[in-house]
Amino acid sequence: MAETPGSPALLAGRRVSLLPRSGGQSHIGTVQAWETVDGRLTVRVATDASGVAALDRHRVWLSPLRRIDQETGITIFAGRAVAEGEEALVLEDLVRLVEDPRRAAVRAAGCLVSLPAAGGPKRTVGTLDLSRGGVRLPVGLGGWTYDDPLELTIHLDTSTIIAVGRILRVELEARAVVLLFDKLEDEDAEAIDRYAIAKLERRMA
Repeated sequence: MAETPGSPALLAGRRVSLLPRSGGQSHIGTVQAWETVDGRLTVRVATDASGVAALDRHRVWLSPLRRIDQETGITIFAGRAVAEGEEALVLEDLVRLVEDPRRAAVRAAGCLVSLPAAGGPKRTVGTLDLSRGGVRLPVGLGGWTYDDPLELTIHLDTSTIIAVGRILRVELEARAVVLLFDKLEDEDAEAIDRYAIAKLERRMA
């Protein structure tokens, strides 16, 4: 077995989230073993039978469920899942997409957000930054006049979600506002993760 990869995300015993790239809910698993052969990283993950059935032969994103030993930031791998028995998956040809000690969630720009007529004009704007935690939006010439909290309609590539945003700060020089989301439903948070990670993969391709 080779040396441990650059973060402890794949150590045996780590609880991880497996998010299918093509859609559907995430599944939780436990890393059982990993190895690198000829530079190719493979990880065996125990999960329940429903996770094996849903993820077998699909591209997935793997990330640790909780941080340990004072870790900060996020780590995300991409690979192809193949069933090994009824309650285990082997993730083949894993590639590290994200290793960012500063962030709590993967983020991307570019999707559209519709703002209601609640203290300001009804309009749709492009995001400057979006993650499951919140969104950064441009501020028009009239400044930010919208109510707080504000119901936002977020238009992702293949879905639309509703989120309630509350002002964290207004960046006067950058002409931007940062809104934090109230707690999202799991499927909505995962939709934002899927959008952001897919954007990251396209940039790296």
